[in-house]
Parts: sequence; C-alpha cells; structure tokens
Amino acid sequence: VAYGEPTFQGSIRKLRADVADELKFLTGLGPLAAAVQAPVFERFGLPRGQRGVILMKLAIRQISTWNPDVKNLAGDLREMLCLPREEEDITSTIRKAEDGLMELEKQISKAPLDVRGPLAEALLLPYKASPLEIAKAVPRLHKRAEELAEHHLARGRESIVGEGKLLPSEEAHGASDEQLKSKLLDLFERYLQKMLSRVITPLDTFTKPPEAFGCSWARQLVSHRAVTELWGPRIARQIPGEDWLGLGVGVTVLDNTVDKDLVATAHLELAALEEAGQVTPSKDPCNVGARSVWLHFESPEETLQAPPALRSLCQQLLGLPDALLRAAAACSPNEAVAAPRLRVHPHIMAASYRRGAEYHCHKDSYSGTDNQRMVTVLLYLNDDWRPGDGGELRVYGDRLDEEAAQAPEGLRKEAASMPDMDRFVDIAPLSGRIVMFRSRDVWHAVREPREQRWAMTLWVMAD
Repeated sequence: VAYGEPTFQGSIRKLRADVADELKFLTGLGPLAAAVQAPVFERFGLPRGQRGVILMKLAIRQISTWNPDVKNLAGDLREMLCLPREEEDITSTIRKAEDGLMELEKQISKAPLDVRGPLAEALLLPYKASPLEIAKAVPRLHKRAEELAEHHLARGRESIVGEGKLLPSEEAHGASDEQLKSKLLDLFERYLQKMLSRVITPLDTFTKPPEAFGCSWARQLVSHRAVTELWGPRIARQIPGEDWLGLGVGVTVLDNTVDKDLVATAHLELAALEEAGQVTPSKDPCNVGARSVWLHFESPEETLQAPPALRSLCQQLLGLPDALLRAAAACSPNEAVAAPRLRVHPHIMAASYRRGAEYHCHKDSYSGTDNQRMVTVLLYLNDDWRPGDGGELRVYGDRLDEEAAQAPEGLRKEAASMPDMDRFVDIAPLSGRIVMFRSRDVWHAVREPREQRWAMTLWVMAD
C-alpha cells in the first residue's frame, strides 16, 4: 500500500525517467524508499536503513521457497520500485557490486578535490582521500548519519532545536529522544546522499551555459553596482532604505523590474495552475505550508508548455546569469569582483505562501557540498502587498560557532557558519522586486504572510 501511494510512485517514476545510469538510479532510490519503508520496518521490528532491507530480503527469499504467493507479491513490489521482478543471484550481485564500486570510483575521480574532499571528511576520511577510499566508504552513509545524529543529540536539545538550528521547534515539540534521533538521522542521511550526488553528478551534465539564455532585458537591468554587492568584498554599508547592505553578506535588490500587466496575467495563470492541482505542498519540514510548481525550460517543447506570461517572466530571469557575468567582466581588477563560472539549470519554481506557511532559517546550499547552487534569484509577484502583510524575506548576518569549528567530525567547516539570529533585515516581497544573493553564504527565512505571497525562484549553479 505504501509503495502504491501516488506521490511516492510519481517520485520513483520521475527518478527512473530522469536517470539512465542504474547506479545513480539505485543511489536515488535508497532515500526515497527508506522514507516509506521506515514505518513498516518499525512495525516488524526491523532496523532502519540498509541492514533492515537485507534482513527483509532474506526473510522474503526464505518464505518464497515454499510460498509462491509471497514470491509473486515480492515481484509486484519490486516492479512498483521500477526494478526487475526477480532479484539476481548472489554471485551476479557480488560481481555487479564490484563493477559498481569501480564505476563509482571512476565517477568520484572526475570530481575536483574541493568537491569530493568534504564528502571524504563527512565519512571520516582524510580530506585528500582517494576516490577508491571514498567509494568503499559510501556504504557507510547510513551508519555515519547515525553517528552524526547521536553526536548532536548528545549536545542537548537546546543546541539542535529552534530557529536557525537543525530542527524547527514545532517539529521537535513533544518528541522523545528516540524520535528526535530518528528525525536527525533522516536529516543527516538526506544530506549525505546529497553530498554523494553532488560529487558524482558533473555540473555540465544538467546545466547549460548562461549565454544560451542571454537577453537584452537582463543586460539592461543588471548594473555594476549589483555585481559588486553580490560578489565584491563583503563590507557592511549603511544606506537609507537599503538595510540589507548593512549585513555585508552578498545580497542585491532590484526594484520595478517587470511589466505590471505581465505580473497580473502571471497571477491568473498561477491561480489556474492551483485550481488544476499542479501547485503541490512542500515536503521539506523546514518549509512549513509552502506550495509550489516547477516550470521547465530544458527544451523548446517544455518551454511552450509553460503559460505565456509565466514563460515570458521565466525567460527574462533565465537571462540574468549571462547579464551578471557580463557586468562582472566589465569591473576593474581593483574592485575585486570574484564572479564564479555560472551555469544555468533551466527550471524555475513558483512558490506560494499563505497564512500559516513559513520557511525557517536555512541556506540554499551549504558551502556547495550538498548541491551546486551558487546564486539565488527571487522575483516577487505581489501587486497588493502592504506593510504588515508579512511574507518578507528575512536575511541574517552570520557568526562563527567556536564549538562547531573545533569539532573533529566531517562537515565542521559548514557547521562553524551560523546565522546571527539577533542581526537580520526583512526585505519586503514587493511586486516586480528581484532579490539576488549568494546561495552558499546567506542565511535566510520566509516570514509567515497574512495574505498569499508568490515568488519565483531561479537557482544559478556553479562548481
């Protein structure tokens, strides 16, 4: 029943359609299936993770020798996971595992040291561990997640629960230590899986060069000032009406950027998508109550599927990375504008927040170890927003967590960067306002709105 749940089936089938490589498919399948398997394993007293899967398979294999119904049911379940009905014999499995190890080593070896090094550290290997050493340690991902969960739980609830910490208060409210550990385990396992995916998925395989989307609107919009605020030296500046510059964290804001009639039409199109059930709830526990729809521009066919006004807005946003690089290239060396090699992932999210919805403090990429996001681009579509309506983007200053900086575990560099919860600026979601910030540096949140709030988001990638 759990495997047949429509949302789960949709995720599995999308993964199978998107990923041709069998190893990558199985790597992605693990965490998806684990979330569904967890309550079943708990019911039958099986351990979570890979060990539970192995025990379950052994039991099914033994029972199947005398009960063909169980064998048929197991085949049905495998098909629901987009796997062959029959699992291969152990010799073939071992051979494939060895081949898989070699293939994984090959994929890891293609990643630069600064990409695979954090994964090595997270797995308690030296930063400069060889690709083979990392590949051999990958099966320990679940065990490592357990260790991280236990370590953080031992530090006490006050260090892991609350705004800007690992778990939001409402998710941990009333939870036992065992339940907290389970939540932390899920959190760290997902993160480690993202780190692995980050290492074995070359950026150029799913992105396009910015010049492929260049447009005059974006080139006229992006100024010298915008790129210096984004990539120049991180110096706090006090400018009336632009309080975010006082944080010195890499944020730039552009106002009155798009046609008001286009925004109004886009609103109607989003309402139609909502009514059609295409705007779906977020599954992120930190992104409480948000709903979103993805608009895709990978091919001309996908582009034409987007509603006209939304398509026009998205095409403008997709032109911004090219404009940013052009503006950065025009800066003098003395300005120390360090623009990364940007790549465009041509997919844009339109997200809706209503009363009761909010996004807790987070970063869109944690030092680039979990994904390749480099710049976050937001476009707000809220014609009638007024002060007091809520839904602002809250941007935090950052601070150094001395205790985390001294921790012997992997990920310590990222753990040492913490939001300063007492130092923040709220940026109003004004219609036509574009906010761009450094995905890997800026701690931010979305405040609960009183009225519906729409924003479009483009994540620009880089190694």
